[in-house]
Amino acid sequence: MDGDNVEISLDLLLPRDAASVPATRRLLDAALTALGVEDQIRDDIEVMLTEACTNVIRHAEHGADYTVRAVIQDRRCLIKVIDSGTGFDPERVPRPEPVAEQGRGLLIMRALADDVRFRTFLQDGALVALEKNLRYGEDSLGGLLTAGSRVPLMTDADPEMGEFTARLFEMARTGETAELAGYVDAGVPPNLSDDKGDTLLMLAAHHGHPGTVRALAARGADPERANDRGQRPLTGAVFKKEAEVVRALLEAGADPRAGSPSAVDTARMFGRTEFLAWFDETVPPPA
Repeated sequence: MDGDNVEISLDLLLPRDAASVPATRRLLDAALTALGVEDQIRDDIEVMLTEACTNVIRHAEHGADYTVRAVIQDRRCLIKVIDSGTGFDPERVPRPEPVAEQGRGLLIMRALADDVRFRTFLQDGALVALEKNLRYGEDSLGGLLTAGSRVPLMTDADPEMGEFTARLFEMARTGETAELAGYVDAGVPPNLSDDKGDTLLMLAAHHGHPGTVRALAARGADPERANDRGQRPLTGAVFKKEAEVVRALLEAGADPRAGSPSAVDTARMFGRTEFLAWFDETVPPPA
């Protein structure tokens, strides 16, 4: 939690086993309960999460793991369930018969979530993103912390808000540091991410803006946060040979050994020996 904003993140790598579902559900519900989210909203989120995870366990074709990323951000909860299967087209899934036991998961998720998105990554799996607007009980911790929020919900069904958030992401891409930092100071969540999971910091790093990376990190942006493909800012900066961005991310606490591939793996793979020295790794001898 930071300033006038509430942000709680869970990032779980789980085995494709039915026992993982109630454990994940309890972890998220504990956070929602601590903040004082209303019971009906918590119940809806529990069912949404259960359906998304169960769908992965039943239908993902490849890999033994799946990922659940949940972010509670002020008055919204965003859940992403990512598997390593081949994905599917939700529009081609037939509507189940009323008495059918199987095939109702998509209908349930669409009925309970305020927004549902599906994405398939070529040869890399599929993602289900579920979003739920939160309501807090009277005198609850979440209600008190969000009472002074100065920026509307990023998910409000408002074309002007959509344009505003698109502009924020463009500022990160083009390195408009002062203006973007001003918006974060005014209440924009520092870890705001787009529909691919790329945060403002990730976009600034990817496009080679170390000053913007430093400004966002100083305001609470997480240099370790991966996008929906599991890519991390530091690994991308190493791949693109953005030396100043690499330095800025290391100063912010990014771990060069985190992720797969990690920044260390990438430096070795592509011969970025200068970065290996920065990471306190042994530089391989010339071939």
